[in-house]
Amino acid sequence: MSFINRLSNASNSSEDLTEFIQNNSIEIYDFFISQRNSSIIIHKTEIENYILPKYITFRQLDFTDSKNQTFLFCLMDVSQRFGLATEFQQLFNLANQHNVSLNSRLNATSKFLIGINTISDYENIINEVLSNLSASFLKEEDNEQKTIATLIQYYTEVFYNFGQQNIERVIEFRNKLLEELQKEEYKFLYTKSIYEVLSYSLDNIDDLYQAVHTKLDEILERASQYLAFNIEPHLIELDTHYSHLLTEISANFSEIRNLCVELYSVVSSDEIFRSLQRGVKVLTEQNQLLAYLHSYGKMHQAKMISAIRPIEEKDLQEELEVYDWGCGQGLASVCFLEHLINQETHYSIKNFTLIEPSEIAIKRASLHIRKFTKKTQIITINKDLDSLESTDFESKENNTKIHLFSNILDVDLFSMSDLINLIKDNFKGKNIFICVSPHVSNFKTERIDSFVDSFSNNLNFKLIADISERNGEWVGTTWSRVIRVFKLSF
Repeated sequence: MSFINRLSNASNSSEDLTEFIQNNSIEIYDFFISQRNSSIIIHKTEIENYILPKYITFRQLDFTDSKNQTFLFCLMDVSQRFGLATEFQQLFNLANQHNVSLNSRLNATSKFLIGINTISDYENIINEVLSNLSASFLKEEDNEQKTIATLIQYYTEVFYNFGQQNIERVIEFRNKLLEELQKEEYKFLYTKSIYEVLSYSLDNIDDLYQAVHTKLDEILERASQYLAFNIEPHLIELDTHYSHLLTEISANFSEIRNLCVELYSVVSSDEIFRSLQRGVKVLTEQNQLLAYLHSYGKMHQAKMISAIRPIEEKDLQEELEVYDWGCGQGLASVCFLEHLINQETHYSIKNFTLIEPSEIAIKRASLHIRKFTKKTQIITINKDLDSLESTDFESKENNTKIHLFSNILDVDLFSMSDLINLIKDNFKGKNIFICVSPHVSNFKTERIDSFVDSFSNNLNFKLIADISERNGEWVGTTWSRVIRVFKLSF
């Protein structure tokens, strides 16, 4: 039975639906949020036939529960993706009634799907929509695609509802939108895709509608596409200007960051910073590597060190294998190594395994780790998480496995279910998980908690650290942090 059929069968009463949500929260999120557009779009009719008929059941859920809140968010997100206006309106109103906090993209969508009657109404909210989408782009989303798709849907509502009877006003709206997009505070939203859509002819509205929806499918599918991978198992950056400069400084995180800050000062720009997408974008250029350490290095280090400290020293004095998932430039591994060195821990790391879709970043990660340890084996897996296979890993049951998840578990672009099964199948013995992320939203924090919960019934499970602090709550900083550290045996 398909997932949507199982969900539908469980939605005949609030009690049954609550039980289903509690037991299947990861699968729900993976289905509605994380899977490829081409995979979920085949279920569009089933989803449309599910939401409104089961709405009376949704209304009876307890929305003080975080998993129920995330379920509501998933339904709103997929309604917005498919342009299901009535469904979105009902769900948005339900969220408001229960004070469920939503992200900026869904708030932007509510502006143009709810309470709009005239083309002037659409025109009057341009700045509100763009302001919300700017916050979405810079602070919340894992890539630009959903934000850009929402902006296109806004324009679509205007030309589709008014293009047949008032094309002159539609043209005026388009021109005003273009004018706003070229202002400094919004110009990063004026992407190639937006340019193309706003350039389409308005001569035939039905043809335009089809062309725009084809473009939307293309944009959303692009969100799950990565670079070609390099299967070489020992990738490392060699004989570059950066690698030569690295030899001239000591093995110290702060000195590495200072080097990057100095190099970035020559090329720094708002465009490069925005291309980082709050630090979760798959990096493809040298300047992005520098910009990341310049902008996020101190925060990254502080969060990692605060997560590592609660681990008992005796757990780190065993034979270790370190797995850095979505490693980027290896900063989590560097922080882990530096902590062991500074604490004078008697450690033995058999190998580092780096998993990262960006070839340029994983090569630099190897370079950074090699700066701290000359002999430890470094294994590179240049893949995104959904491309991983059991054959990528060779773990010894007697070794303690250290899993570093830094700024990755809250990202929507992979199947959490598949990752959990991969870990359970391949890492027998003792495992320690160090999970660190910023606080982006309650929904993303719930995704991390669902990851932890999925292991809680395993042998010797122990939660070592559980910290959730928003901006302003972490004493002595202006940053946020979500930290979960736990250990168990498979």
